[in-house]
Amino acid sequence: MVEHYLSVTSRLGLHARAAAKLVRVAGEFQSSVKLQRRDGNVSADAKSILSVLMLAATRGTELRLIAEGPDEQEALDAVLALFMTEFGESEKVKVKGSPVNLKETRWKGLGVSEGIVIGRVLRLHNGSRTVYRARIDEADVRRELNRFRAAVGTARGQLQNIKQRAEKELGRGHAYIFDAHLLFLEDAQLIEEVEAHIVKERANAEWAVKVVGDRLLAVYSEIKDDYLRERGSDIEDVVQRLLVNLGGELPQYRTLLADSVIVAPDLLPSAVAELDLQRARAIATDTGGWTSHMAIIARGLGIPAVVGLRNFFRRTRTGDEVIVDSFRGEVILSPSAETLDHYRAEVETLGEHRSAAVTGERGPAETKDGVKITLRANVELAAEFEGIQKFGACGVGLYRSEFLLGTHGGMVSEDLQYQAYRQLAEVAGPDGAIVRLFDLGGSDSASTAVRNPALGLRAIRFNLCNEEVMRTQLRAVLKASESGRLDIVLPMVGDVGDVRRSREILEQERTQLKAQGIRPGPVKVGAMIEVPSAVLTAEKIARSVDFFELGTNDLVQYTLAVDRGNDDVSDWFRTLHPAVLYSIARSLTAAKDAGIPAIICGEMASTPAYAVLLIGLGAVDLSMTPSSIPLLRQVISQVDFYSANQIARKCLKFETAEEVEELVSKEMAKYWPALFPPESLPTIDGKT
Repeated sequence: MVEHYLSVTSRLGLHARAAAKLVRVAGEFQSSVKLQRRDGNVSADAKSILSVLMLAATRGTELRLIAEGPDEQEALDAVLALFMTEFGESEKVKVKGSPVNLKETRWKGLGVSEGIVIGRVLRLHNGSRTVYRARIDEADVRRELNRFRAAVGTARGQLQNIKQRAEKELGRGHAYIFDAHLLFLEDAQLIEEVEAHIVKERANAEWAVKVVGDRLLAVYSEIKDDYLRERGSDIEDVVQRLLVNLGGELPQYRTLLADSVIVAPDLLPSAVAELDLQRARAIATDTGGWTSHMAIIARGLGIPAVVGLRNFFRRTRTGDEVIVDSFRGEVILSPSAETLDHYRAEVETLGEHRSAAVTGERGPAETKDGVKITLRANVELAAEFEGIQKFGACGVGLYRSEFLLGTHGGMVSEDLQYQAYRQLAEVAGPDGAIVRLFDLGGSDSASTAVRNPALGLRAIRFNLCNEEVMRTQLRAVLKASESGRLDIVLPMVGDVGDVRRSREILEQERTQLKAQGIRPGPVKVGAMIEVPSAVLTAEKIARSVDFFELGTNDLVQYTLAVDRGNDDVSDWFRTLHPAVLYSIARSLTAAKDAGIPAIICGEMASTPAYAVLLIGLGAVDLSMTPSSIPLLRQVISQVDFYSANQIARKCLKFETAEEVEELVSKEMAKYWPALFPPESLPTIDGKT
């Protein structure tokens, strides 16, 4: 027997997708693999998805991992790799808004997938079916078991089809949602409990499914963590599918009009994936959150969605005119003629802003006074590669390579990495791609759990302490650079020492490859500037690297000592805090003085108002989600550097985030009112 103590460090905990990956990996070994909470006697079989989910392991939960059997060490190492990579997932949890009833029947919720749609309501109800208990004769027990098994088989086939469609439309990362649903149907605990109820209670299959499903949902409803509690919808989805199949019903597909807005109390994940995407224009639901699987799928499909509207469904009728504005988290029922005119103009403007995606405009964007701004793409999954060319990106500014590990469920061989980086180099074209070395961490090799993983053995620290992992990745990048331009960036650099040691390892691997007859390309080395020590020594670091990358998400978090995933301190996460702006300005100046490029790749770069402010601070190289590029290109073409610089200079003189936010709102509305209406600009609480 071998064991290891660890802490769950992924922000979302052991939710359905993470649990699905865990079960898949554990199932590859002969040894038994168990997880045990250290705060109680609750334990789980890592090969049973229901058992794993019942742990209710949220972020920070301390676990004991035990493997026992002929390949116990290999099993332990494989499962540890999953926890170490945080399952390759990060979803940012946001807080629901509260409904507001205004004069025009406006409903306030949470926008979870961006866009504005004017359409007609189509009411859908997942509907909890009425199920009755029927006592069956002993002679009919076998028939009832067969009915249940047939329903499971049908459900499995349906979910395989849904998963294949999700992989095609969304990429494998989102299709893991339905992988979890399939695992529910393969889970011995679920199947055995339903069959046992049929046999012992002489109950019909529908009743047995309902009883077992209700029991599991009741356990989920008691989980304190919001994100994990929402995963109960996955169990409900599978249960409802089984009940439909037991009833012999065919899937009910409503005929959608061309401008249908799906309105429902809630939508189960498979219901979203089965929508006619050519006609379903938007989604509005009473419940749900940013982290719900429905929201994740809507974002992947590009369908605007607003959730958390509370009782909106009851106030609608199919055919009602409705406006869904996810930018403002608002749904307007029966809008007035004046409101319709306003939104039709806004939709037209949005369409014009995004026209670059249709025309295929490429190359740097340019301000009205001639300053060229390079627009690059941030990517993490192969499914996103198409957007690099589609949206006119100047190569890839940031490839989050750790998602490669999450896709494959653990550490990846040198050959698989080589294939991935070679494909990346080919699709990035002559502008090239920048590979961020694995940003891993959150647990170490000691027996005690890490108390503060964000400040622990992660990013470049993890790489330097796990040198063979780092060397394998560097060899793969160097070999792939024969096929196209590839550079690397070191995550969370603290000082020049991190850079020097990394360069030494890179050059050692380059020398060895050359001795083998391989001729790597001129791979450059950059530093991620995202911690205060890097900002304070930016001038020194700039002299030891070929370029900077400013990760503004972590830069804000570490500069202000605020966990961006913690709702309790969200009011202190202020993107326009003077300290953040000063850090950005100082880093840009250090790069300019050293004669090296500086790429800004966080969320600030993809937000139009923030991007203009960054340009005013001196940024000329931005990297963002590919689909954000056309809008940014249009915005940049209509602003001038001189005015942006004047606004930025004034911002640096202020003392509080509130003062900066107020100035940005006033000045941008004054200079470019058509681009930045008041509602699109920072508010007093730091949100946009």
